[in-house]
Amino acid sequence: MRDKINEILNLIKINKFVEAERKCEEIKIKLDKNVEFLHIYGFVFFNLKKYYQSINVWKKAIIIDPEFAQGLNNLGNAYLKINEFDEAIKYLNNSLKLKPDFFETHYTLSEVFFHKGMYDVSLKNLNEALKLKPNHLTAIKNKIELLLKLSKEEEALQFLEKVIPYHPKNSELYNLKADILLELGMNSRALNTYKTIMMIDPNYPFILGKVIDDKLKNCDWNELEKNCSEIERKIIDGKKIAAPFLISTLFDSQDLQNKSAKIWIKQFKVLDKKFKLQTNKNDSSINIGYFSADFRDHPVGHLISKILETHDKSKFNIYGFYLGNQHKEEDKFYHRIKKTFKKFYDVSKMSDEEIISLSINLNIHIAVDLMVYTGSQSRFGIFLNKCAPIQINFLGYPGTSASENIDYIIADKTVIPEQNKKFFTEKVIYLPNSYQPSEKNRQLSEKKFNKKNLNLPDDTFIFCCFNTVSKILPVMINLWSNILNEVPKSILWLISDNDFAKKNLMIEFGKKNINKNRIKFSDKLPIGEHLLRIKYADLFLDTFPYNAHTSCSDSIWAGLPILTIEGNSFQSRVASSLLKTSGLEELITKNEKEYVEKAIYIANNKEYLNNLKKKLINSRDTNPLFDNQTFTKNLEKAYSIVLEKYHKNQKPEDIFL
Repeated sequence: MRDKINEILNLIKINKFVEAERKCEEIKIKLDKNVEFLHIYGFVFFNLKKYYQSINVWKKAIIIDPEFAQGLNNLGNAYLKINEFDEAIKYLNNSLKLKPDFFETHYTLSEVFFHKGMYDVSLKNLNEALKLKPNHLTAIKNKIELLLKLSKEEEALQFLEKVIPYHPKNSELYNLKADILLELGMNSRALNTYKTIMMIDPNYPFILGKVIDDKLKNCDWNELEKNCSEIERKIIDGKKIAAPFLISTLFDSQDLQNKSAKIWIKQFKVLDKKFKLQTNKNDSSINIGYFSADFRDHPVGHLISKILETHDKSKFNIYGFYLGNQHKEEDKFYHRIKKTFKKFYDVSKMSDEEIISLSINLNIHIAVDLMVYTGSQSRFGIFLNKCAPIQINFLGYPGTSASENIDYIIADKTVIPEQNKKFFTEKVIYLPNSYQPSEKNRQLSEKKFNKKNLNLPDDTFIFCCFNTVSKILPVMINLWSNILNEVPKSILWLISDNDFAKKNLMIEFGKKNINKNRIKFSDKLPIGEHLLRIKYADLFLDTFPYNAHTSCSDSIWAGLPILTIEGNSFQSRVASSLLKTSGLEELITKNEKEYVEKAIYIANNKEYLNNLKKKLINSRDTNPLFDNQTFTKNLEKAYSIVLEKYHKNQKPEDIFL
């Protein structure tokens, strides 16, 4: 029999579990009371995901040998796999009574409590495991995940700095460290850490993209052209080189964004569990789930808040699934948005599986992803694994998800023209004006501004750009410098994200012989204050290829004309969409030459500029861009249509409202 057991062990070593099971079946009657054999037999079942069979076998083993600590641990692990957490805890605790220094049991207990959402207890057990094996990599990574779940970013950083010296070549630990540094706003340290990864492992997934993304936040364009060529080449070759959101910033190519999304999506885990989705066509109300980490003082929060308030609550039950934890308690937008929902769930600490289960239990008919691939807290795995019968990409991400599980994207004819539909896996819901909502009645600050306290000169034409500095590329410095040189009595007013960006921008303008006094920087301000200072600018010069989105509608609301270049891709056509809706197609240019010429013309024609400003201010009440009631009705109509199609078993198709 020893030979038979050894034969089974050899099959296990080479992962031939089906053959191992067959061999176990041949000798199980003769070894029915052999604890070693039962342990092996249960292990085979476990690896074949036959968890109930493994439980039955291991229970026999501990009846024969009640002090078989490994068997008790195994039972706990098996019960964990079938989500019977209390049973798992019982057997694991019994294992620890027999063997208090058993690493595997402390580790498994941590997993059980993690799945129960008891992160503090999970961390306590994991710390006990790490006392026994301080350098266990998986346990280290799990501890980082737990600390982040508990919003203990600084503690996670300290822990990583302690353990990394013992794993100096582990790129994943460095990557975790860099991501945390970014969350804490330590951009320069994050960049240095990403560069370390590149030295250790130049082929680490998406690392070049992360380096460039971090450099763009500082307007550091060293080797950018070379890097862009490499990114484009590797995306075409199917390599994991850069996130799709970065591609949108760097390239005016819907095709390239599509290809990058198809690569990016592969990192999200497809769950083993399949969820049953169903709706009742006789339901009296439609249940809409909105998913975002940006239900706060954030551009998406600003855009969506009024729509959520305007929903017809007699026909639509709206549920909020909050994926983030970045709001401050005094955040007025967070509290405002939270109130709009029938139910608001903070799911930031929940697993994808738990969030999907919650959505299904709430009978969500339509799930709206307001993030897709934007932000570090996006949770696309929820949508990849289907949390609702109908799933929609809306507002946060200007591009395709590249997932067949996202049924629709909400857009308009400008941002997704006919020739670009082929780059989207989603069917398009075409709204009649712009796809982007914007609030008419803004809550303004009581703070007073004037040119003096804004450090702006009198009798000078004030060009501005209020986009985040990561959207500014070298091409814009060339264009803006040409404009400033042709309009001598003018300045350019920018928002300063950080000192590194400010310093680098001044260097670049200096290379173009632009006097430093002609570039003015202001700090970011709360939206209620920012809207008040906008009126002191004369013309907003948009960025390309990533246009102004929220900042464009803010400027239109405030009466500040914005000049844009209309490109070929979604993100380079958003400002055009907003301007067309506002009746200002004359501010849309088709190329760089036209952009420069138009800016110079406006600066030299005061009457023309004043007419533009008057048109914006006078049309605010009638501008469809700020008609929240009509926008929400169109949105609700779209929801009703897609749900009706679903109930009729019709495939998704483009919808024109």
